[in-house]
Amino acid sequence: MTFGEVVTASAHSPPLPHLARKMMIMENSKLMAHQPENARGVLLASAAYAGTLAAVRELGAKGIRVSVLSGPRLATGWSPRISAAAWSRYASRTFRSPPERENHQFLDKLLAIGAADPGQVLLPTSDETAWLYTVNAASLQRFFRLYAPSLSTMQRILDKRRFADAARAAGVSHVPIWEAGSQVELEELAPRLPYPILIKPRTHVNRRRNDKGVRVASPQELLHEYPRFVAREREGVQANPLLPDACVPVLQQFVSVGSEGVCSVSGFIDRSGELFVTRQSKKVLQRSQPAGVGICFESLPPDPALSEAVRRICRTLDYFGIFEVEFLYCNGSWAVIDFNPRTFNQIAMDASRGMPLPLLAWMDAVGERDALQAAVAAAQVVPPERSPTVFCDRFTLRALLLAKSLTRRISREELAYWRSWMKRNSANWVDVAASDDDPLPKFVHIVSEIFLGLRAFRRFLRLTPRASKVGT
Repeated sequence: MTFGEVVTASAHSPPLPHLARKMMIMENSKLMAHQPENARGVLLASAAYAGTLAAVRELGAKGIRVSVLSGPRLATGWSPRISAAAWSRYASRTFRSPPERENHQFLDKLLAIGAADPGQVLLPTSDETAWLYTVNAASLQRFFRLYAPSLSTMQRILDKRRFADAARAAGVSHVPIWEAGSQVELEELAPRLPYPILIKPRTHVNRRRNDKGVRVASPQELLHEYPRFVAREREGVQANPLLPDACVPVLQQFVSVGSEGVCSVSGFIDRSGELFVTRQSKKVLQRSQPAGVGICFESLPPDPALSEAVRRICRTLDYFGIFEVEFLYCNGSWAVIDFNPRTFNQIAMDASRGMPLPLLAWMDAVGERDALQAAVAAAQVVPPERSPTVFCDRFTLRALLLAKSLTRRISREELAYWRSWMKRNSANWVDVAASDDDPLPKFVHIVSEIFLGLRAFRRFLRLTPRASKVGT
């Protein structure tokens, strides 16, 4: 087979029954049987991401040989390879790679690495790699220990419309979502929507832009912004017969985030669906508005009802592996908005709270069942916390507060709150990149954030309103 050969399962095929999934696992083991033993090796992409850095440190510290794929920081224009994980002392090897969005070139690189050193585990580190590994399973499993759910599962996770349907099938509330198949449907729908509305990309697979959506406040604004959003998506999203509606956005009820924050239920479920563990946190500050990557998180005590809701979603999707599921408090109850089937930004906070997600996924991938059962049992014991553990990108938070203060986009009260928040939580802090025994990634991360901040400064000024009372 070549890298262009892909899994051809139907987009509407049902989840694999338990017996069929066991047979798939056995078949994967047979494919690996003729290869040199390399069970203690793992390959991680997305080297600039905080989740990848945390996984490199977690696995490397356990004696697992970690290789890292380092590509350009941005998908468009000139972009340097400023990748914190590539500079970790726990990374055994680093490979230069094309952008993940350049599917064929990226897969060529993967297959070359795999052919030269077979048997490594592939763990997904982004939506793009989660999709690529699943779609190209037939080619990749010749050289790698592939740890990827079925194509049908990934289609229902990475397409927001299909995920909403799956959540409802699992009996879990979803933030209200609509779609318009044509201009006529949009014009009929617009007057009936509960504004404000968020125009959201249907998927982040193969997108050039990394924005999370556009907020509109009226039918007129929706009718004006929607065609522009669609045009941008068509220009930036590659045609994909397996995600045929990728360029068609969804319309989601905009929920103002109050003191509840965005609730994140993160965790792991094994291939059998029997081993399951979670932690909870809330996103209290994000990089951009109206939606964006989280900068600051606070831990939350367990909520068995939300944890059980996530378990039902995983079983409905027939999903296994690491996950992060996000909820918003909407219309009097928690409603799900997103499912991330991969490592994620604040995963280091979960490890600090006794849930080593990358290690659990690696154990499941290589078939260390006894060790996995023991590790999940240990992780299910949630130690009490006198005060919340916080996860923060300390440099980016300080840079954001400085930029807002200099451009008069933050009030005195808000500035004082975040300064107090940093001081109050200093004893329970997990930083995105800083580590006493692995110092270099912190400085690489700072350079990366400066580069991104300069690139995004005009957009920051355009989208961030001035404050009525500003700090000095």
